[in-house]
Amino acid sequence: MTGGRTRDLFAVAGMLARGTSRGERRRRRLLVSGAALATFFLLGAANLLLIRGTTQTEWAGLVAEEGLRPGTALALALLVVPVLALLHQVGRVAQAAQERRLAALRLAGATPRDVRLLGVAEALRVGTVGALIGTVGYVAGQQAAMAALGVGDTGRYAIPPWPVPAVMALVVAAAALVSLRVSRHVVVSPLSVARRASRPAPSPYTIIPLALGLPIVVASAFIDAAWNLWLLALGAVLAIVGIAAGAARVILESARLAGRWARTPETLLAARALEADPRAGGRTMAVVALVVFFGTATGVVTWDVVRTGGIFDDPEDRFWLVSLGLTYGALLFALLVAVTALVVHRAEALLESGRSMAALAAAGAPVASLRRSTLRQTLIAATPVCAIGALTALLGMAPGLFLTPDLPMVAWTAGHALFMVALAVAAAAAVTALSNRLLTRAAAPVNLRAE
Repeated sequence: MTGGRTRDLFAVAGMLARGTSRGERRRRRLLVSGAALATFFLLGAANLLLIRGTTQTEWAGLVAEEGLRPGTALALALLVVPVLALLHQVGRVAQAAQERRLAALRLAGATPRDVRLLGVAEALRVGTVGALIGTVGYVAGQQAAMAALGVGDTGRYAIPPWPVPAVMALVVAAAALVSLRVSRHVVVSPLSVARRASRPAPSPYTIIPLALGLPIVVASAFIDAAWNLWLLALGAVLAIVGIAAGAARVILESARLAGRWARTPETLLAARALEADPRAGGRTMAVVALVVFFGTATGVVTWDVVRTGGIFDDPEDRFWLVSLGLTYGALLFALLVAVTALVVHRAEALLESGRSMAALAAAGAPVASLRRSTLRQTLIAATPVCAIGALTALLGMAPGLFLTPDLPMVAWTAGHALFMVALAVAAAAAVTALSNRLLTRAAAPVNLRAE
Protein backbone atom coordinates (compact mmCIF):
# COMPACT_ATOMS: atom_id res chain seq x y z
CA MET A 1 0.00 0.00 0.00
CA THR A 2 1.39 3.39 -0.92
CA GLY A 3 1.87 6.19 1.58
CA GLY A 4 -0.71 8.36 -0.17
CA ARG A 5 -3.33 5.65 0.00
CA THR A 6 -2.63 5.12 3.70
CA ARG A 7 -3.05 8.85 4.36
CA ASP A 8 -6.33 8.81 2.45
CA LEU A 9 -7.64 5.93 4.55
CA PHE A 10 -6.76 7.73 7.79
CA ALA A 11 -8.37 10.91 6.46
CA VAL A 12 -11.60 9.07 5.62
CA ALA A 13 -11.54 7.30 9.00
CA GLY A 14 -11.14 10.68 10.71
CA MET A 15 -14.10 12.14 8.82
CA LEU A 16 -16.27 9.12 9.65
CA ALA A 17 -15.34 9.44 13.33
CA ARG A 18 -16.93 12.89 13.46
CA GLY A 19 -20.65 13.20 13.85
CA THR A 20 -21.24 9.58 14.86
CA SER A 21 -24.13 8.43 17.03
CA ARG A 22 -24.07 8.25 20.80
CA GLY A 23 -23.85 4.45 20.74
CA GLU A 24 -20.82 4.50 18.46
CA ARG A 25 -19.10 7.08 20.64
CA ARG A 26 -19.76 4.85 23.64
CA ARG A 27 -18.23 1.87 21.85
CA ARG A 28 -15.22 3.95 20.88
CA ARG A 29 -14.72 5.01 24.50
CA LEU A 30 -14.82 1.36 25.57
CA LEU A 31 -12.19 0.51 22.96
CA VAL A 32 -9.97 3.37 24.14
CA SER A 33 -10.41 2.29 27.78
CA GLY A 34 -9.52 -1.31 26.92
CA ALA A 35 -6.36 -0.26 25.07
CA ALA A 36 -5.40 2.00 27.98
CA LEU A 37 -5.87 -0.81 30.53
CA ALA A 38 -3.87 -3.27 28.42
CA THR A 39 -1.04 -0.72 28.15
CA PHE A 40 -1.15 -0.05 31.90
CA PHE A 41 -0.89 -3.74 32.87
CA LEU A 42 1.82 -4.56 30.33
CA LEU A 43 3.90 -1.59 31.46
CA GLY A 44 3.51 -2.76 35.05
CA ALA A 45 4.67 -6.26 34.14
CA ALA A 46 7.69 -4.91 32.25
CA ASN A 47 8.49 -2.53 35.10
CA LEU A 48 8.55 -5.30 37.69
CA LEU A 49 10.87 -7.45 35.60
CA LEU A 50 13.31 -4.55 35.21
CA ILE A 51 13.56 -3.57 38.90
CA ARG A 52 16.85 -4.44 40.54
CA GLY A 53 17.33 -4.71 44.28
CA THR A 54 14.79 -4.73 47.11
CA THR A 55 12.58 -2.16 48.79
CA GLN A 56 10.68 -1.98 52.07
CA THR A 57 8.93 -5.34 52.49
CA GLU A 58 6.16 -4.01 54.72
CA TRP A 59 4.31 -2.01 52.10
CA ALA A 60 4.02 -4.34 49.10
CA GLY A 61 5.57 -7.79 49.30
CA LEU A 62 4.64 -8.80 45.77
CA VAL A 63 6.70 -5.90 44.46
CA ALA A 64 9.37 -5.69 47.16
CA GLU A 65 10.52 -9.31 47.23
CA GLU A 66 12.75 -9.98 44.26
CA GLY A 67 11.72 -13.64 44.07
CA LEU A 68 8.03 -12.75 43.86
CA ARG A 69 8.35 -10.17 41.10
CA PRO A 70 8.27 -12.59 38.13
CA GLY A 71 5.04 -14.12 39.43
CA THR A 72 3.52 -10.70 39.99
CA ALA A 73 4.58 -9.63 36.51
CA LEU A 74 2.92 -12.75 35.08
CA ALA A 75 -0.26 -11.94 37.02
CA LEU A 76 -0.31 -8.42 35.58
CA ALA A 77 0.21 -9.79 32.09
CA LEU A 78 -2.64 -12.27 32.64
CA LEU A 79 -4.93 -9.37 33.59
CA VAL A 80 -4.62 -8.33 29.94
CA VAL A 81 -6.56 -11.49 28.93
CA PRO A 82 -10.01 -10.27 30.12
CA VAL A 83 -9.18 -6.84 28.72
CA LEU A 84 -8.45 -8.39 25.31
CA ALA A 85 -11.71 -10.34 25.54
CA LEU A 86 -13.50 -7.05 26.19
CA LEU A 87 -11.71 -5.44 23.24
CA HIS A 88 -12.73 -8.35 21.02
CA GLN A 89 -16.40 -8.18 22.01
CA VAL A 90 -16.58 -4.40 21.70
CA GLY A 91 -14.73 -4.65 18.40
CA ARG A 92 -17.33 -7.07 17.03
CA VAL A 93 -20.17 -4.71 17.87
CA ALA A 94 -18.26 -1.65 16.68
CA GLN A 95 -17.30 -3.36 13.44
CA ALA A 96 -20.88 -4.32 12.62
CA ALA A 97 -22.16 -0.81 13.37
CA GLN A 98 -19.31 0.80 11.48
CA GLU A 99 -19.76 -1.36 8.41
CA ARG A 100 -23.41 -0.43 8.21
CA ARG A 101 -22.22 3.15 7.78
CA LEU A 102 -19.46 2.16 5.40
CA ALA A 103 -21.76 0.05 3.22
CA ALA A 104 -22.84 3.19 1.37
CA LEU A 105 -19.23 3.73 0.30
CA ARG A 106 -19.55 0.65 -1.89
CA LEU A 107 -21.78 2.69 -4.16
CA ALA A 108 -18.92 5.15 -4.57
CA GLY A 109 -16.59 2.42 -5.77
CA ALA A 110 -15.03 1.20 -2.51
CA THR A 111 -14.13 -2.50 -2.44
CA PRO A 112 -14.74 -4.84 0.52
CA ARG A 113 -10.99 -4.69 1.15
CA ASP A 114 -11.18 -0.88 1.38
CA VAL A 115 -13.99 -1.17 3.92
CA ARG A 116 -11.99 -3.55 6.08
CA LEU A 117 -8.89 -1.37 5.84
CA LEU A 118 -10.95 1.63 6.95
CA GLY A 119 -11.94 -0.39 10.01
CA VAL A 120 -8.28 -1.14 10.68
CA ALA A 121 -7.40 2.55 10.29
CA GLU A 122 -10.00 3.51 12.87
CA ALA A 123 -8.77 0.73 15.18
CA LEU A 124 -5.22 2.08 14.86
CA ARG A 125 -6.42 5.57 15.81
CA VAL A 126 -8.35 4.26 18.80
CA GLY A 127 -5.50 1.96 19.89
CA THR A 128 -2.97 4.77 19.69
CA VAL A 129 -5.11 7.08 21.81
CA GLY A 130 -5.69 4.33 24.38
CA ALA A 131 -1.98 3.41 24.50
CA LEU A 132 -1.03 7.04 25.10
CA ILE A 133 -3.61 7.40 27.89
CA GLY A 134 -2.43 4.14 29.49
CA THR A 135 1.21 5.19 29.36
CA VAL A 136 0.58 8.61 30.89
CA GLY A 137 -1.68 7.06 33.53
CA TYR A 138 0.89 4.43 34.49
CA VAL A 139 3.84 6.82 34.77
CA ALA A 140 1.82 9.39 36.72
CA GLY A 141 0.27 6.74 38.98
CA GLN A 142 3.61 5.12 39.70
CA GLN A 143 5.28 8.38 40.64
CA ALA A 144 2.33 9.32 42.88
CA ALA A 145 2.36 5.90 44.58
CA MET A 146 6.11 6.01 45.21
CA ALA A 147 5.81 9.50 46.69
CA ALA A 148 2.86 8.49 48.89
CA LEU A 149 4.64 5.36 50.17
CA GLY A 150 7.80 7.29 50.95
CA VAL A 151 10.14 5.18 48.85
CA GLY A 152 13.40 7.08 48.69
CA ASP A 153 14.99 6.33 45.34
CA THR A 154 11.94 6.51 43.08
CA GLY A 155 14.02 6.81 39.92
CA ARG A 156 15.54 3.41 40.59
CA TYR A 157 12.14 1.72 40.43
CA ALA A 158 10.56 3.78 37.66
CA ILE A 159 10.10 2.09 34.32
CA PRO A 160 12.95 2.90 31.89
CA PRO A 161 12.02 4.63 28.63
CA TRP A 162 13.01 1.87 26.19
CA PRO A 163 10.17 -0.69 26.83
CA VAL A 164 7.44 1.96 26.56
CA PRO A 165 7.39 2.23 22.73
CA ALA A 166 7.47 -1.57 22.44
CA VAL A 167 4.46 -1.97 24.74
CA MET A 168 2.55 0.80 22.96
CA ALA A 169 3.28 -0.75 19.56
CA LEU A 170 2.12 -4.14 20.86
CA VAL A 171 -1.20 -2.73 22.09
CA VAL A 172 -1.83 -0.80 18.86
CA ALA A 173 -1.03 -3.91 16.81
CA ALA A 174 -3.43 -5.94 19.00
CA ALA A 175 -6.19 -3.38 18.33
CA ALA A 176 -5.59 -3.65 14.57
CA LEU A 177 -5.53 -7.46 14.77
CA VAL A 178 -8.84 -7.48 16.64
CA SER A 179 -10.36 -5.31 13.90
CA LEU A 180 -9.12 -7.65 11.17
CA ARG A 181 -10.30 -10.72 13.07
CA VAL A 182 -13.83 -9.51 13.74
CA SER A 183 -14.29 -8.36 10.13
CA ARG A 184 -13.67 -11.84 8.69
CA HIS A 185 -17.29 -12.91 9.12
CA VAL A 186 -18.88 -9.75 7.75
CA VAL A 187 -19.69 -9.19 4.07
CA VAL A 188 -20.37 -5.57 3.13
CA SER A 189 -22.35 -5.00 -0.06
CA PRO A 190 -23.81 -1.69 -1.25
CA LEU A 191 -26.33 -0.46 1.35
CA SER A 192 -26.37 -3.76 3.25
CA VAL A 193 -24.38 -5.83 5.72
CA ALA A 194 -24.59 -9.61 6.03
CA ARG A 195 -22.91 -12.14 8.31
CA ARG A 196 -21.18 -15.15 6.86
CA ALA A 197 -22.47 -18.57 7.84
CA SER A 198 -21.46 -19.77 11.29
CA ARG A 199 -18.37 -21.92 11.57
CA PRO A 200 -18.65 -25.67 12.19
CA ALA A 201 -19.35 -26.96 15.68
CA PRO A 202 -16.38 -26.85 18.08
CA SER A 203 -14.23 -29.94 17.80
CA PRO A 204 -14.02 -32.33 20.76
CA TYR A 205 -10.25 -32.26 20.30
CA THR A 206 -10.15 -28.73 21.77
CA ILE A 207 -10.25 -30.20 25.29
CA ILE A 208 -7.11 -32.32 24.68
CA PRO A 209 -4.77 -29.67 26.25
CA LEU A 210 -6.85 -29.79 29.43
CA ALA A 211 -6.83 -33.60 29.46
CA LEU A 212 -3.04 -33.55 29.09
CA GLY A 213 -2.36 -30.68 31.48
CA LEU A 214 -4.22 -32.03 34.52
CA PRO A 215 -2.24 -35.30 34.87
CA ILE A 216 1.01 -33.39 34.37
CA VAL A 217 0.16 -30.92 37.13
CA VAL A 218 -0.89 -33.69 39.52
CA ALA A 219 2.24 -35.72 38.73
CA SER A 220 4.49 -32.72 39.40
CA ALA A 221 3.27 -32.63 43.01
CA PHE A 222 4.59 -36.14 43.66
CA ILE A 223 7.91 -35.87 41.79
CA ASP A 224 10.84 -34.79 43.93
CA ALA A 225 13.22 -33.48 41.30
CA ALA A 226 14.83 -30.21 40.31
CA TRP A 227 12.70 -29.94 37.19
CA ASN A 228 9.30 -30.48 38.83
CA LEU A 229 8.60 -26.72 38.73
CA TRP A 230 9.02 -26.76 34.97
CA LEU A 231 6.67 -29.73 34.82
CA LEU A 232 4.16 -27.84 36.96
CA ALA A 233 4.41 -24.79 34.69
CA LEU A 234 3.91 -26.93 31.57
CA GLY A 235 0.84 -28.62 33.03
CA ALA A 236 -0.63 -25.30 34.19
CA VAL A 237 -0.18 -23.73 30.76
CA LEU A 238 -1.80 -26.72 29.06
CA ALA A 239 -4.71 -26.64 31.52
CA ILE A 240 -5.29 -22.91 30.99
CA VAL A 241 -5.15 -23.33 27.21
CA GLY A 242 -7.55 -26.25 27.48
CA ILE A 243 -10.06 -24.23 29.50
CA ALA A 244 -9.94 -21.36 27.01
CA ALA A 245 -10.01 -23.53 23.87
CA GLY A 246 -12.52 -26.09 25.12
CA ALA A 247 -15.12 -23.72 26.58
CA ALA A 248 -17.18 -23.67 23.39
CA ARG A 249 -17.23 -27.47 23.23
CA VAL A 250 -18.27 -27.72 26.88
CA ILE A 251 -21.09 -25.26 26.23
CA LEU A 252 -22.22 -27.26 23.19
CA GLU A 253 -22.40 -30.49 25.20
CA SER A 254 -24.15 -28.71 28.07
CA ALA A 255 -26.72 -27.28 25.64
CA ARG A 256 -27.36 -30.70 24.11
CA LEU A 257 -27.85 -32.21 27.55
CA ALA A 258 -30.16 -29.39 28.62
CA GLY A 259 -32.17 -29.78 25.41
CA ARG A 260 -32.72 -33.49 26.09
CA TRP A 261 -33.79 -32.81 29.67
CA ALA A 262 -35.85 -29.69 28.91
CA ARG A 263 -39.30 -29.64 30.45
CA THR A 264 -40.30 -26.09 29.53
CA PRO A 265 -40.31 -24.15 26.26
CA GLU A 266 -37.96 -21.53 27.75
CA THR A 267 -35.30 -24.12 28.58
CA LEU A 268 -35.63 -25.80 25.17
CA LEU A 269 -35.31 -22.44 23.38
CA ALA A 270 -32.23 -21.55 25.46
CA ALA A 271 -30.60 -24.91 24.74
CA ARG A 272 -31.26 -24.72 21.01
CA ALA A 273 -29.93 -21.15 20.80
CA LEU A 274 -26.68 -22.19 22.49
CA GLU A 275 -26.42 -25.33 20.38
CA ALA A 276 -26.74 -23.23 17.20
CA ASP A 277 -23.80 -20.95 18.14
CA PRO A 278 -21.73 -22.17 21.11
CA ARG A 279 -18.59 -20.29 20.02
CA ALA A 280 -20.03 -16.85 20.75
CA GLY A 281 -20.67 -17.69 24.39
CA GLY A 282 -17.47 -19.71 24.64
CA ARG A 283 -15.30 -16.67 23.95
CA THR A 284 -16.52 -14.73 26.96
CA MET A 285 -17.32 -17.63 29.29
CA ALA A 286 -13.76 -18.92 28.85
CA VAL A 287 -12.43 -15.69 30.36
CA VAL A 288 -14.87 -15.95 33.27
CA ALA A 289 -13.74 -19.56 33.82
CA LEU A 290 -10.10 -18.45 33.88
CA VAL A 291 -10.96 -15.92 36.60
CA VAL A 292 -12.59 -18.75 38.58
CA PHE A 293 -9.49 -20.90 37.98
CA PHE A 294 -7.11 -18.27 39.36
CA GLY A 295 -9.51 -17.40 42.18
CA THR A 296 -9.64 -21.03 43.31
CA ALA A 297 -5.85 -21.32 43.10
CA THR A 298 -5.55 -18.16 45.21
CA GLY A 299 -7.78 -19.79 47.82
CA VAL A 300 -5.35 -22.72 48.09
CA VAL A 301 -2.42 -20.32 48.50
CA THR A 302 -4.35 -18.38 51.14
CA TRP A 303 -4.88 -21.59 53.13
CA ASP A 304 -1.17 -22.34 53.04
CA VAL A 305 -0.35 -18.83 54.28
CA VAL A 306 -2.88 -19.00 57.12
CA ARG A 307 -1.83 -22.53 58.12
CA THR A 308 1.84 -21.58 58.39
CA GLY A 309 0.98 -18.46 60.41
CA GLY A 310 2.34 -16.07 57.81
CA ILE A 311 -0.35 -13.49 58.54
CA PHE A 312 -0.32 -13.71 62.34
CA ASP A 313 3.41 -14.02 63.16
CA ASP A 314 4.12 -10.31 63.29
CA PRO A 315 1.22 -7.83 63.32
CA GLU A 316 3.62 -5.10 62.23
CA ASP A 317 4.60 -7.01 59.09
CA ARG A 318 1.94 -6.38 56.46
CA PHE A 319 3.68 -8.50 53.83
CA TRP A 320 1.01 -11.17 53.37
CA LEU A 321 -1.95 -8.93 54.16
CA VAL A 322 -0.97 -6.46 51.45
CA SER A 323 0.04 -9.18 49.02
CA LEU A 324 -3.17 -11.17 49.37
CA GLY A 325 -5.19 -7.95 49.33
CA LEU A 326 -3.62 -6.98 46.00
CA THR A 327 -4.23 -10.48 44.65
CA TYR A 328 -7.92 -10.54 45.54
CA GLY A 329 -8.29 -6.99 44.27
CA ALA A 330 -6.83 -8.08 40.92
CA LEU A 331 -9.26 -11.03 40.82
CA LEU A 332 -12.25 -8.77 41.43
CA PHE A 333 -11.03 -6.40 38.75
CA ALA A 334 -10.59 -9.26 36.27
CA LEU A 335 -14.11 -10.50 37.05
CA LEU A 336 -15.48 -6.97 36.56
CA VAL A 337 -13.81 -6.68 33.16
CA ALA A 338 -15.00 -10.16 32.16
CA VAL A 339 -18.55 -9.25 33.18
CA THR A 340 -18.29 -6.07 31.13
CA ALA A 341 -17.31 -8.23 28.15
CA LEU A 342 -20.41 -10.33 28.87
CA VAL A 343 -22.54 -7.17 28.74
CA VAL A 344 -21.13 -6.37 25.32
CA HIS A 345 -21.64 -10.00 24.24
CA ARG A 346 -25.31 -9.79 25.24
CA ALA A 347 -25.67 -6.56 23.27
CA GLU A 348 -24.07 -8.17 20.23
CA ALA A 349 -26.24 -11.30 20.53
CA LEU A 350 -29.40 -9.21 20.67
CA LEU A 351 -28.18 -7.07 17.79
CA GLU A 352 -27.68 -10.21 15.70
CA SER A 353 -30.89 -11.99 16.76
CA GLY A 354 -33.20 -9.00 16.87
CA ARG A 355 -35.36 -10.24 14.00
CA SER A 356 -35.69 -13.71 15.58
CA MET A 357 -36.75 -12.19 18.89
CA ALA A 358 -39.22 -9.93 17.14
CA ALA A 359 -40.63 -12.90 15.21
CA LEU A 360 -41.10 -14.90 18.42
CA ALA A 361 -42.81 -11.97 20.10
CA ALA A 362 -45.05 -11.41 17.05
CA ALA A 363 -45.97 -15.12 17.10
CA GLY A 364 -47.31 -14.75 20.64
CA ALA A 365 -44.32 -15.54 22.85
CA PRO A 366 -44.45 -13.29 25.94
CA VAL A 367 -41.44 -11.06 26.43
CA ALA A 368 -41.20 -12.38 30.01
CA SER A 369 -40.72 -15.91 28.62
CA LEU A 370 -37.98 -14.65 26.30
CA ARG A 371 -36.25 -13.08 29.31
CA ARG A 372 -36.41 -16.33 31.25
CA SER A 373 -35.02 -18.15 28.24
CA THR A 374 -32.00 -15.85 27.96
CA LEU A 375 -31.35 -16.23 31.70
CA ARG A 376 -31.41 -20.02 31.40
CA GLN A 377 -29.16 -19.75 28.37
CA THR A 378 -26.60 -17.95 30.54
CA LEU A 379 -26.89 -20.53 33.33
CA ILE A 380 -26.49 -23.45 30.91
CA ALA A 381 -23.34 -21.86 29.47
CA ALA A 382 -21.72 -20.45 32.61
CA THR A 383 -22.22 -23.21 35.19
CA PRO A 384 -20.27 -26.11 33.61
CA VAL A 385 -17.45 -23.92 32.27
CA CYS A 386 -16.88 -22.23 35.65
CA ALA A 387 -17.16 -25.56 37.48
CA ILE A 388 -14.46 -27.05 35.24
CA GLY A 389 -12.22 -24.04 35.90
CA ALA A 390 -12.58 -24.45 39.68
CA LEU A 391 -12.10 -28.25 39.59
CA THR A 392 -8.99 -27.88 37.43
CA ALA A 393 -7.44 -25.48 39.94
CA LEU A 394 -8.27 -27.80 42.85
CA LEU A 395 -6.75 -30.83 41.15
CA GLY A 396 -3.68 -28.86 40.13
CA MET A 397 -3.03 -26.86 43.31
CA ALA A 398 -4.09 -29.33 46.00
CA PRO A 399 -3.72 -32.93 44.72
CA GLY A 400 -3.07 -34.14 48.26
CA LEU A 401 -6.52 -32.88 49.21
CA PHE A 402 -8.03 -36.13 47.93
CA LEU A 403 -5.29 -38.48 49.14
CA THR A 404 -4.69 -37.35 52.74
CA PRO A 405 -7.71 -35.19 53.44
CA ASP A 406 -7.46 -32.56 56.14
CA LEU A 407 -11.00 -31.51 57.08
CA PRO A 408 -10.26 -27.80 57.62
CA MET A 409 -8.35 -27.67 54.33
CA VAL A 410 -11.14 -29.52 52.52
CA ALA A 411 -13.74 -27.15 53.97
CA TRP A 412 -11.77 -24.02 53.06
CA THR A 413 -10.63 -24.97 49.56
CA ALA A 414 -13.91 -26.58 48.50
CA GLY A 415 -15.92 -23.72 49.98
CA HIS A 416 -13.70 -21.15 48.31
CA ALA A 417 -14.03 -22.94 44.95
CA LEU A 418 -17.82 -23.12 45.26
CA PHE A 419 -17.92 -19.46 46.20
CA MET A 420 -15.90 -18.50 43.11
CA VAL A 421 -18.21 -20.55 40.87
CA ALA A 422 -21.32 -19.08 42.49
CA LEU A 423 -19.92 -15.54 42.24
CA ALA A 424 -19.06 -15.92 38.55
CA VAL A 425 -22.39 -17.52 37.62
CA ALA A 426 -24.31 -14.93 39.64
CA ALA A 427 -22.42 -12.12 37.90
CA ALA A 428 -23.23 -13.61 34.49
CA ALA A 429 -26.89 -13.99 35.47
CA ALA A 430 -26.99 -10.40 36.75
CA VAL A 431 -25.60 -9.18 33.42
CA THR A 432 -28.35 -11.07 31.60
CA ALA A 433 -31.01 -9.60 33.87
CA LEU A 434 -29.66 -6.10 33.34
CA SER A 435 -29.89 -6.59 29.57
CA ASN A 436 -33.68 -7.03 29.72
CA ARG A 437 -34.18 -3.55 28.32
CA LEU A 438 -32.07 -4.46 25.31
CA LEU A 439 -34.11 -7.63 24.84
CA THR A 440 -37.37 -5.71 24.98
CA ARG A 441 -36.02 -3.36 22.33
CA ALA A 442 -34.88 -6.29 20.17
CA ALA A 443 -38.34 -7.90 20.39
CA ALA A 444 -40.07 -4.76 19.10
CA PRO A 445 -42.13 -5.26 15.89
CA VAL A 446 -39.99 -2.72 14.05
CA ASN A 447 -37.18 -5.33 13.88
CA LEU A 448 -39.36 -7.50 11.61
CA ARG A 449 -38.82 -4.98 8.84
CA ALA A 450 -36.26 -6.04 6.25
CA GLU A 451 -33.66 -3.40 5.52
